[in-house]
Amino acid sequence: MPASPPAKAARPLGAWEMTRRTSKTSEIVALEIVRDVVSQKLKPGDRLPLEAEMLIQYRVSRSSLREALRLLEVQGLIAIRPGPGSGTVVGQVLPGNLARTLTLYLHMSGATYDELLNAWSASEPMLARLAAQNPDRALVRETLTPFLSEDHGGKHGKWEVVEGLDFHERVADLAANPVLALVLNSIGYIVTEQVLTNAERGELEERIVHDHSQLAEAIIAGDADKAGRLMAEHVRHIVEDFKSFWPRKVGEKIQWR
Repeated sequence: MPASPPAKAARPLGAWEMTRRTSKTSEIVALEIVRDVVSQKLKPGDRLPLEAEMLIQYRVSRSSLREALRLLEVQGLIAIRPGPGSGTVVGQVLPGNLARTLTLYLHMSGATYDELLNAWSASEPMLARLAAQNPDRALVRETLTPFLSEDHGGKHGKWEVVEGLDFHERVADLAANPVLALVLNSIGYIVTEQVLTNAERGELEERIVHDHSQLAEAIIAGDADKAGRLMAEHVRHIVEDFKSFWPRKVGEKIQWR
């Protein structure tokens, strides 16, 4: 009897095959809810149907519906209000919500704060250039004019950290690319939440306020090259300050918060 041919070694699964799987019922329902929110042009705070209505509309069990709602709630895409006036309302698409999920992936991949800062250093100049190229010049001027004068300070006489963070968010929005704005803003959010605010600063340093003023001027003028260069220098100074303030943090893995 002839010998059987040797068995072929199993082919290792590729990354695409490893991630491809059958969607759970709750995930399908979550997607349908999001599609309905978009198609009906619902805004943050608008109410979604009651649970009894959604059970009929989506034809699923109560457990699958509640799991779907929980998935969306974790992502910040809906909010479930208990007590009087309870119900489910539409949430907001915020970089902070994406950032929280992203930190799980970054931690599991072994990414460090140094690599996070490198990504931030690369992305911010890109957003500044795109903001300067935004064709809606009136919108650009209206959005960044409050940062032109570095003399008057913020609402309370001094530029607070929150106002400085608002500057970077506005620049990202002016990039006029919702994909880049959301993804790259989430990187900036992690940097802000876990790195910059740990420096125990309550107010922005004069140099940062000055940088924002110059950047606003360049973006309003539509000078993309100058805006990109100024943003690169601005971010480099911030990163250098942080590394000197907290050198051991740089090599640590990004944490989930």
